[in-house]
Amino acid sequence: MPVRPGQSGPWEVAAPQAPAPPQPIAEAERRPKRRRLAIVLVAALVLIVGVAAGQLIRPVPDPTVKLSLASSHVFQGAAPSLPWPAAGQSTVYVDGLGTMGSSGGSAPTPTASVAKVMTAYVYLRDHPLKTGEAGPVLTVSPQGVAEIPARKKRGESLLGITAGQRLTERKALEALLIISANDLAHELARWDSGGDQPFVAKMNAAARELGMTSTRYTDPSGYDSGTVSTAADQVKLLRAAMKVPAFTEIVNRRAYVPDDGSPARPGGNVLVGQYGVVGGKTGYTDAAGGNFVFAARKRVGGVPTLILGAVMAQKSPSAQGAVEAAGQLIQAVEGALTAATLAPKGARVGAVDDGLGGTTPLRAASPVTVVGWPGLRVPVGIEGDPPHQGGAGERVGEVTAGAAKVPLVLGAELDEPSYLKRLIRVN
Repeated sequence: MPVRPGQSGPWEVAAPQAPAPPQPIAEAERRPKRRRLAIVLVAALVLIVGVAAGQLIRPVPDPTVKLSLASSHVFQGAAPSLPWPAAGQSTVYVDGLGTMGSSGGSAPTPTASVAKVMTAYVYLRDHPLKTGEAGPVLTVSPQGVAEIPARKKRGESLLGITAGQRLTERKALEALLIISANDLAHELARWDSGGDQPFVAKMNAAARELGMTSTRYTDPSGYDSGTVSTAADQVKLLRAAMKVPAFTEIVNRRAYVPDDGSPARPGGNVLVGQYGVVGGKTGYTDAAGGNFVFAARKRVGGVPTLILGAVMAQKSPSAQGAVEAAGQLIQAVEGALTAATLAPKGARVGAVDDGLGGTTPLRAASPVTVVGWPGLRVPVGIEGDPPHQGGAGERVGEVTAGAAKVPLVLGAELDEPSYLKRLIRVN
């Protein structure tokens, strides 16, 4: 069949049609997507701003102090051998360091007049005296005067109170501690508590508070042999008493000087002023033997050091045997003490940590010197409650090295953590 021009035959394939161009998305379809995206962005922004604000308003950590020195120092060598008395019991203690040694066991023994340390301690605790203060004027009791003849007959140590006699609190305590006046021990008990027994109850309560577990008081003067203690317990008491200013002032006197112009009376502690001895109390009865508690001060390597001790139950006709034994101990202890400087003045010995990675150096305001004796390990620590901000040179703590306490100052300006550290903190 003829084919006309322009006409396809049955065996011809039709030319393919071109695809239709994509149709544009309607504006109505794009609008919800843009809103969702905007919401997500706004939410993310709000979250970021909230987190940042929360980080910035969170309190920064409290700064702490950290030690750069070793946490202890060991004094090389063998422990010192001290000249302990052959009889009785003894203890020597160095304040801030501990017991250097002891001898003679720990069985309670009569204290004799050493008990008056507790009498004075309890009285001053409830009737404190400022440095140099005389205190109230007290009148002796008729009962105390009536007891004088019997006390003299027994050979007790006495001031010898008289009817109507008036004494200041300080003078009464001086008579008690310096010349060991038994009559004043009982007067102080009456002035404080109305009588011996309620006052003795206070003495025993104070002993328990101080951890004197082997001590029992039955009278305020120590004349009664039922009043017993140990050398270790008496050192615990003396440590507490030596922190009372009026007590330390009184026991550092060699003689009792009456207010009425009568002659001075020497005290029993003849070591005052020797070997650095600044106080103590003697005691003697036939049942107790010779007793003596003592305190001495010595500067070791520039560090003021307090030595405390007790010598009890010495078989001598007076307290003098205990005093002589203590003198030998004091000299030996002072000879055994030595010092080591761990850091010079101005050295960096620690740092303030701001808790977010920042540190500010701490420098020693004076040499860090530790006192001890051969064989002793002395802990070294740091104490302080630093501020969040402070200027260079401001004191913010101290290094403790045994008995020594060395002030620490900021080696640079201390400031709070930066905003960046506060933003990126994780703690």
